[in-house]
Amino acid sequence: MATSLSNCSQLQILALPDNEFGGPMHSEFGRLINLQILELGMNRFTGIIPQEMENLVNLVELAMEKTDSGSVPISIFNISLLQILSVWENNLSGFLPREIRSLTELEELRLAFNSFGGSLPMEIFNISGLRVIDLTNNNLSGSLPPNMGSILPNIEELYMGNLTNLVGTIPHSISNCSKLTILELSSNKLRGLIPNSLGYLTHIQYLNLGGNNLTRDSSLSFLTSLTNCRKLTTLGLYLNALNGMLPASAGNLSTSLRTFVAYSCKIKGRIPNDLGNLSSLLDLDLSANSLAGPIPTTIGNLRNLQRFNLSNNKLKGFIGYM
Repeated sequence: MATSLSNCSQLQILALPDNEFGGPMHSEFGRLINLQILELGMNRFTGIIPQEMENLVNLVELAMEKTDSGSVPISIFNISLLQILSVWENNLSGFLPREIRSLTELEELRLAFNSFGGSLPMEIFNISGLRVIDLTNNNLSGSLPPNMGSILPNIEELYMGNLTNLVGTIPHSISNCSKLTILELSSNKLRGLIPNSLGYLTHIQYLNLGGNNLTRDSSLSFLTSLTNCRKLTTLGLYLNALNGMLPASAGNLSTSLRTFVAYSCKIKGRIPNDLGNLSSLLDLDLSANSLAGPIPTTIGNLRNLQRFNLSNNKLKGFIGYM
């Protein structure tokens, strides 16, 4: 297939995703030197991405999702015009090279569901034009840079869930990432307080901090700060030792909130009546906590609720019409 195209030297866009092309990727792809967009995702290619790809110096988008390739040559990180690099859900392995700093025009980096290992290169966070970083489900170790808010001013989507050893804290400077709409940090080893500065992320829609070692102050004030996030639709706090009481201010979270998941958080006390204000809720999971007292009648205001899980608590009283 590649051989039949190798003479098309003026080709600028080659889009072949979602087919059944198979076998190794041919080195003659490297002859398409005027190529700007190369989309080969969801095929059945095998073997490594050929070294000759470095010849595609005009490439601005390389998309090779689900192609089952084995490794990425370092030379790809020398294609300085690249704006989109999307090679998620492959069997890619090895280290992420520090040469990634050469991709100064990069806007989207999608490497999720691979087997990249070693240290998380801080050079990624120095590419100031990045709008999307997706490193979910890799064998990476490291921490979030303390000054990430100043070095990633354009970040809109940050996916770093389920890394092998992401440690440290959520930096307060994240509040300066004012364009963030998605923050996915679940299933890591983050610790320390959930910062109130998250409340400055006024465009945030999806926030998942579940499955870490995060704590809180005595009043769960971070929930109060999140009431400033009027576009928030999903909030995941599960499997963190919050060990406090839900404040009444939780009922002032966004009226767009559809999913609120906080199971196994050691939350105690009563369910505040104000939760009945969250009129768009579809999924409310407060199971496996230490909640006590009755279910407030205001829960009956949640007309759209589809899943309501309060199992393994200490609730009592009557269940009637709410």
